[in-house]
Amino acid sequence: MSQYGTRPGHPAKYVGDRSPFALIANGGRGIRIVATNLLAEKEGVFIGQALADARALCPTLETAKATPELDHISLERLAFWCMRYSPLVRVQAPDGIALDITGCAHLFGGEPDMMQELSSRLNRFGLTVRIGLADTIGGAWAAARFGEDQLNRVRPGEMGDFLAPLTIAALDLPANIQEQLEQLGLHRIGQLIETPSAPLMARFGCSLPERLDRALGRAADVFEPLVLPTEYHAECSLMEPVTYVEGVQTCLQKLGGHLQHLLKSEYKGARAFELRLFRVDGHVQRLAAASRTLCDDAEYIQLLFKEALVRLQTDVDLGYGIDFISLSAFFVEERASEQRGWGDETHAKDQTVAINRLLDRFGNRLGFEQITRSIPEDSHIPERSHREVPVHIDTGKTSFWMGKKSISQERPLLLFRPPEPVSVLAEVPDGPPVRFEWRRRLHHITRAEGPERIAPEWWRLEGRTSQQTRDYYRVEDRRGHRFWLYRDGLYERENDKPCWFVQGVFS
Repeated sequence: MSQYGTRPGHPAKYVGDRSPFALIANGGRGIRIVATNLLAEKEGVFIGQALADARALCPTLETAKATPELDHISLERLAFWCMRYSPLVRVQAPDGIALDITGCAHLFGGEPDMMQELSSRLNRFGLTVRIGLADTIGGAWAAARFGEDQLNRVRPGEMGDFLAPLTIAALDLPANIQEQLEQLGLHRIGQLIETPSAPLMARFGCSLPERLDRALGRAADVFEPLVLPTEYHAECSLMEPVTYVEGVQTCLQKLGGHLQHLLKSEYKGARAFELRLFRVDGHVQRLAAASRTLCDDAEYIQLLFKEALVRLQTDVDLGYGIDFISLSAFFVEERASEQRGWGDETHAKDQTVAINRLLDRFGNRLGFEQITRSIPEDSHIPERSHREVPVHIDTGKTSFWMGKKSISQERPLLLFRPPEPVSVLAEVPDGPPVRFEWRRRLHHITRAEGPERIAPEWWRLEGRTSQQTRDYYRVEDRRGHRFWLYRDGLYERENDKPCWFVQGVFS
C-alpha cells in the first residue's frame, strides 16, 4: 500500500514576497509563532518561538493572526480536490493530507510522474508543498516533513534505513514523550529501533513502540478516509476545462451510462448519487441527488440532477473551468426483478413510476426532509394514530394496525393538531353537548351521536398532554356542519377537570 504525505505551505501572496512572514497566536506563555514561510525560516524564526525573540532575530518579520478553524476548512476542501488522484483521502491536521494511492499511480504514468503532477498543480494554486511516498502512513508523514528533497520517495524494503538517521520528531510523538526520550539521550529513530520494545513499553507505555512498529510496517495501520469510497464509481478527465453547464450535462450523460452498466450487470440499484466537479483552481463542487426507489437508469440519473444543475448554472461560478468530473452511487441494494403485466396492471405501474419521479423531483428541489407522508401508528388516540416520515425513508410494509371490523366509528377527514378548545353547554354527567362556541361563533346542535370513550395511554410518557379519559361525540349543527367534539375528563371523577375540544371536521 502506497501512501502520500503532503504538507501544503502558505499562499503565494506571502511565499513570493521578499519579506519574511509568520502566523502568530496567543498562548499560555505569550504570543508564539505557529507557522512561517521559507524566508522567515532562513532568518532563524521557528514554530513555537516567542514573537519578541523572532522580531529580535528578524526585524522585518511580518505577522498575522492565525485562524486554525478557517485553515482546517481550507485543508478539507483541498483534501476533496485530491480525490481526483485517489478515492481514499484524509486530512492530517494541522497541515497535511494523506492519500492511499494503491492501484492509482499507473493512471498518471507511475509514482514519480504522479508526485510531480500533484506538486505542480499545488504550486500553481500558490502553495508550497512537500510530498512523501512510502509503504506506511507514518513513513510517508516522516518523508514529507523530514526528507531531504521536496519530493521524497521511500522504496519498498528501505523504510528502516530511511527512518534510522531521522530525529525522533519524525515519529510525530506527543511533546512530553519526545522530551523524555531526549533527556535519556535518544535523539534518533535508529536508537529506538535498536532498543528492545519491553523497556520502551515499561517506561512510555504502548504508544511509543506501536507508533514505531506502524511506521516501520511491522504492525498494521488503519487509514480512515474523509469519505468512504464506493464500489460503484465513474470518472472522467477532460482535455480542456469545461466552463458551461451544458458540458457538465454531456459528461454526466457519459458517466451515467457507465454507472448504469455497472449497476445493471450486478442487478443492483442506488438510492443516492453524488456528482463532484473539480475546478482548475482547486475548488470542488459537490452535487447530491437522491431517489425514493432503486435507480439504475442513466437517463433517470440525469433527471435527478436536473434541479442541482439549474442551481449550478445560476448560483455557482465555474471559475476557469472544470477539468475532472466523477459520479458515485451510494446506498446500493439488490434490485428485485419485476414481472411486466398487461392492461390495467401496467397502467397502475406507470402511475406509480410517475408519482415516484414527481416526488424525487420535489425532493431534490426542496429537500426530501420537507416532503413527508403519513404512516399508521399503534394508538387509539387520534393525534397519535399516525406519524409523518420523509418520503425517501423506506419503513417497510406498513399495514394498518387495526382491522376494518374494529373501526366501528366514523372518523373525520380533517383533524386539528392540537385540538382547539370550545365552550360547551351539555347534559351532565355523560350527555351530549347542546350547543358550543368555537372561533367566536355559536353552533346549535340538532343531532348528536356518542359517546365513544377512549382511555388514556398511561404507559406512554413522550408528548402526553392529558391523562384523562375522553368521550367523543359526532354532532351536527343547524347549518348542516358536522364536528367531532370530545370531553377530556369525566364529571363523576373528583380529580378530573373536564374540558371540551373540537378534534376535527367532517366533510
